[in-house]
Amino acid sequence: MSLGDAVYRRLRSTNARDRLEAARYLANHAKTGDAPAIREALARERVSWVTGALRRALERCSPSLGSVTASPSPSPADRDDFTEDFAAEVYAEALETTTAQLLHEVEPLVGSIKLAAEGDIPDYEQSLTKTFVDRLDGLLEALSRLRRAASAPKLEEFDLSVFMDDVLAELVLTPPVTIQRAGPDYLVVIGDKTLLRMCVLNGLRNAIDATNALADGIGEAPITLAWGTTNKEAWISIVDLGIGFGGSLSRAFDIGTTTKEGHLGMGLAITQQSIKSMSGRVVLVPNPRGARFELRWPVARDT
Repeated sequence: MSLGDAVYRRLRSTNARDRLEAARYLANHAKTGDAPAIREALARERVSWVTGALRRALERCSPSLGSVTASPSPSPADRDDFTEDFAAEVYAEALETTTAQLLHEVEPLVGSIKLAAEGDIPDYEQSLTKTFVDRLDGLLEALSRLRRAASAPKLEEFDLSVFMDDVLAELVLTPPVTIQRAGPDYLVVIGDKTLLRMCVLNGLRNAIDATNALADGIGEAPITLAWGTTNKEAWISIVDLGIGFGGSLSRAFDIGTTTKEGHLGMGLAITQQSIKSMSGRVVLVPNPRGARFELRWPVARDT
């Protein structure tokens, strides 16, 4: 089987990850003869990351753009047609590639450091070294989640209310914090459950932290978890009455931005990348007291 046949086979895969890898390969190596297969794949593709890579591949091999041996720059008119999608897909590709390389190199080193420290340092479990090693482990876990968020989503149908039950089961709440549910008992949506789980858990944990910061002496401090759909979008909203968001909204989703001591500042960045991969968006709105955290993404596969 030739390389071209293998790439075309992956373009027809039911696995979005396979299609994304094939589309990204063609974005860098496509030739004029690949155009029909790319157009066919683009016509049936419903995952935004794959669509963006296929558009770049088609742009590369289109005779109207000149030489196919070098990757041409889009014309201003072409950029205007899909500037946001193009930029988001290129950023996601770079992010996924960089985090994959970093994890490949660093994870074995961290594992070796941990094993050596356990044998070399007396009372390792109570040591400052363990504190820093655990923090480094946490960073690697965050980078792994960020890589997952930058990859092609696995879209499936599921009941959003059952999904909420599963997410809430992962939380341990202590008084006075409570969570009030507000949504239909049966609501089928389409999305990537793994990515949404990361997003919702991050939003809920931020809301719990913000509520606990003001909870002294309060009998009950409710957090509202709501969900629903419009004719175009599914949405999840988390509203708390806690300490509020004290940072810069313009930088809230940047990697490393945090107002919490000891935190890595990657939660909102991972959330934004996750929801973007489903062609959605995340909204953070400070209220007079507390904040509203909202996720929105298309209800249909055709994005």
